[in-house]
Amino acid sequence: MMPPDIPYPTTSVRGRTGIGGASRGAGVEAGGPNRTDRVPDDARVIRLAVALVAVEAGFHAFTASLPIALARAGVPDPQIGLIVGTAALVQIPAAFVAGVVVDRVGGLRTLTVGGLAYLVGCAILLLPGVEPGGPSAPFLAARVFQGIGIAATLPAALSLVPMLVAADRRGFGLGFVESAHNLTLVVFPPLSLAVLAASSLHGVAAMAVVFVLVGLAIVHIVPLRFRPTGESTGDHHGPTDVARRRLGFAFRHAWAPLIAIDLLYTAHWGVIVAFLPQRAEEAGADIGLFFVADGIAILLSRVPSGWLADRIRPIILIVTGLAATGVAVLLLTQPPTTPLLMLAGTLTGTGGGLVVTPLIVEISRRSLDADRGSAFSLFSAANAGALAIGSIGGAIVLDRFGFEGALLATLAGIACAGLLALLDSGLRRRPSATATTPVPAV
Repeated sequence: MMPPDIPYPTTSVRGRTGIGGASRGAGVEAGGPNRTDRVPDDARVIRLAVALVAVEAGFHAFTASLPIALARAGVPDPQIGLIVGTAALVQIPAAFVAGVVVDRVGGLRTLTVGGLAYLVGCAILLLPGVEPGGPSAPFLAARVFQGIGIAATLPAALSLVPMLVAADRRGFGLGFVESAHNLTLVVFPPLSLAVLAASSLHGVAAMAVVFVLVGLAIVHIVPLRFRPTGESTGDHHGPTDVARRRLGFAFRHAWAPLIAIDLLYTAHWGVIVAFLPQRAEEAGADIGLFFVADGIAILLSRVPSGWLADRIRPIILIVTGLAATGVAVLLLTQPPTTPLLMLAGTLTGTGGGLVVTPLIVEISRRSLDADRGSAFSLFSAANAGALAIGSIGGAIVLDRFGFEGALLATLAGIACAGLLALLDSGLRRRPSATATTPVPAV
């Protein structure tokens, strides 16, 4: 029996492993998958999504609880921004390494590595004497491992999706797994704040350990079964050549505008995560409900966005999402109240679903199986860079111009993201029919 993460015979592409062999025309007529295969396809995607939700507790259980615990202990905002932003700084180089690892050993093993990194980060926070208000070193170390974890887990999970669903349903599959990723923002911030109120940051770390172990068990106790893809992009306009590699990491010029759009768009979230929780708490507003609204909105928008990304021009979704996000940013410059935070969270979540989902589907179309890990890892690095700009760079702007000034500065990035999207001809193109013949998983 072959290892569960490489279930089909492979061929070498310039020394890189890719799914090869008997994947074309194996008994299903061209023009779409056999509908009876969609149920097992969906079951595998759902299992991967549930596992991802549980594993990413190792990161998102600390999204709201860590900055609030530090603020209550009297830690100044610039120091909180540094601690929170450290994960994003680490995620950038870690994402490049993760891309190489995914391309070489597969997404399932890389997902496991990310889960183990989360467990190490939680173990540091569980050490005796590690308390908010104490030395910063343990918190910085924990954020280093959390940055490694987030760099590995999401790109690894996304790289598995094209091997779980037919090419003409790739948008749906990627949107569903991305919605699971964002479900963590619905579940874990309010849950972690409740645990923090009932116990301490140690309690939050212990809770995260349990979830991470459950997530790893879901994908390892019963191995996932993959369908061969034959190096398919699922799109007539996808690449046919082998990507160039430097130090094992693949790169295609077609990815660059998509990465830039994501980076410019996501910078606002770095400011929000690092500085909005303590500002809302000072005003007596419930920041937990902001994250709940954001998470529910992005959860509800991801799958429809993925479905639409299989059918309409991506630019329509992206521009709409950027506009919604811009309105949310303007709302958050006002004095925070719970209703205002819920409205803003709904807009940021909807905007995120409409912007990021078609970008991920498009970068998948512009990739091959042998370099898709690098593509998604580079996308992850762009997110990390944006969060670092927002949290660490935002701390500098906040110190001079206040929270409102730091948030308004991100509007320029959103506007530039819109301009780049309009200039990309691929985003204005209607998705084409599948280019390959899908086959049922065996």
